[in-house]
Amino acid sequence: MELPNEFFTVNSFLTLAGSYGIVVIVTAAINYLIEGKIPPKWIAFVLSESISFIAAFALTAPPDKLGLAIRILVAVFNGFLIFATALGLNTITTKPEEEAVPGKKKPYWARW
Repeated sequence: MELPNEFFTVNSFLTLAGSYGIVVIVTAAINYLIEGKIPPKWIAFVLSESISFIAAFALTAPPDKLGLAIRILVAVFNGFLIFATALGLNTITTKPEEEAVPGKKKPYWARW
């Protein structure tokens, strides 16, 4: 099996797997950098909706009036789908949170 020459591409960005992969990785990195000052679930949700709207509008042809309403609705639903998928991956791959210990930093890959 040949290894890929690229990491994320525009085509992979437009897939569910690529989108939720971006959300999981970027949320973990941002949460680590800001030390949990913003709940990671909200970071993931905003990223999910942003990715969905970018895919719906920036990477496709402009819609007509009816198409605009439908595209917005689909983008919102796709954002929820990306978020739910990323949340599921995060829950499966992390341990349940232990009791908070003062002064102890959360690990990089922590449950949201």
